[in-house]
Amino acid sequence: MFASPAIAHLSFSAVLLPRGILLRSLLQLEAWLDARRSARALYFMDDRGLSDLGLSRSDVERINADVNRPAGLA
Repeated sequence: MFASPAIAHLSFSAVLLPRGILLRSLLQLEAWLDARRSARALYFMDDRGLSDLGLSRSDVERINADVNRPAGLA
């Protein structure tokens, strides 16, 4: 059953990206999500826990700023 004639032939395979570009993009997304998860965990730690790791609150703010910066500007 077709939704409409205009979109009947569209599928994910219609996006003609080379496999390398798609794979690289997915790996970059995974790395960014992992870094963001780690930065959020540090952000929610108290000062005593951070000092046990040898970090300060300003270190965590710098880490969070680096994670939130777009990849082209890092």
